[in-house]
Amino acid sequence: MSCNWPNVALGKYCSKIGSGATPKGGNSVYLDSGEITLIRSQNIYNEGFKSDGLVYITPEAAQKLKNVIIEPNDVLINITGDSVARVCLAPKEHLPARVNQHVAIIRVDPKEFDHRYLRYYLTSLKMQSYLLTIASSGATRNALTKSMLESLEVSKPPLDIQKKIGDVLEQFENKIQLNTQTNQTLEEMAQAIFKSWFVDFDPVKAKMNGEQPEGMDAATASLFPEKLVESELGLIPEGWDAGTVGSVTAAKGGYAFKSKQFVDEGNPVIKIKNITSAGTVTTSDCQCVDDDIAKTASRFKLSDGDLLMAMTGATVGKSGIYVSDGRDGYLNQRVARFESKVDSTQPCWFTYNLVNKDSIFEQIVGAAQGSAQPNISSKGIEQVKTVIPTFDLISKYQELVAPLYAKWISNFRENSQLSELRDTLLPKLLSGEIELGTSEELVEAI
Repeated sequence: MSCNWPNVALGKYCSKIGSGATPKGGNSVYLDSGEITLIRSQNIYNEGFKSDGLVYITPEAAQKLKNVIIEPNDVLINITGDSVARVCLAPKEHLPARVNQHVAIIRVDPKEFDHRYLRYYLTSLKMQSYLLTIASSGATRNALTKSMLESLEVSKPPLDIQKKIGDVLEQFENKIQLNTQTNQTLEEMAQAIFKSWFVDFDPVKAKMNGEQPEGMDAATASLFPEKLVESELGLIPEGWDAGTVGSVTAAKGGYAFKSKQFVDEGNPVIKIKNITSAGTVTTSDCQCVDDDIAKTASRFKLSDGDLLMAMTGATVGKSGIYVSDGRDGYLNQRVARFESKVDSTQPCWFTYNLVNKDSIFEQIVGAAQGSAQPNISSKGIEQVKTVIPTFDLISKYQELVAPLYAKWISNFRENSQLSELRDTLLPKLLSGEIELGTSEELVEAI
């Protein structure tokens, strides 16, 4: 089917290909909020737009960038540095916006190209490999020039086929996005309870005022004292301790696998690099070990919901929740796994929210030592000081949030499966290897 699809020079079908500039003053003139966003390379990923680190600029600065106003359906591509060739669609929810000099706008003629199709085409493995190759052809840093993009040869199916391909792949993305948003809500709910109970002491303060704690049954309310007392960590609920992280959990490092033991396929070994900034653990880029090696490291086998933390390097203290991809995962050295001292039969969601408190994270990072790079031991993590509630209250918190995190794990696993299926379909759809009707049946089944 694809043999009849011509390859064309992208520039002939675009009304705009161009990058922006950094406003005079750089970081010093960026705003934390405002009406006009400045989109930078750190916001652009092949998986989609990410708002982390998004900045805003003044109308005056935006006026100087009026030639790079982003419009709905624009394709954005990183054109310099280590993130070169990453592509996403313009985020409609963050418009009006401009781009800086590290990002180019590709605006296709809608009568000739479907913007979603082009985005997926540019993120395919084949095109990403090609873009990275031509970007590295310069003498200094990686860069894609305007002329490179204009002369870029892309496959051009009939517009109706482009739109059908876009429809199929977009449905995968919509389901993934919905699951992601649901998980954010689930986490926020669990975090809100944690903050109210264990940081702000809201139930204790309510009882001190002669009030019933809001939204709480009598049995749960009875677990909270009616008084705050002085401690070395300040005012804390009566009966609670000024203790350490190790009072409620044990941090245990992983197995020292040898480099010669790694294979391309098998049981994934989770290293520091697999802990993401989003608080998850990815298994898509893991070295593996075979079953015989895995048996020697059986006590380091991971379970769904295990909380892992980096113990070495620039990302020391970074933590994430592990979810199996169907294979048995194993923990590598210099990554800690937390085991609850309250109830070892389930994931320690209390600990997860505890170590992600800003004050605890800062103590862990501050305690990291080492001349070459930051480094913290399991004991060092456990010695970080914190307020410790009664175990009965921790158990009650676990009981309340366990269903939330169970749903979180289910959604996360479904997203992994959807992403894998989408990535399998992508090159086959773009090459015409798979019929659109077959792929649409797969979408209807998700």
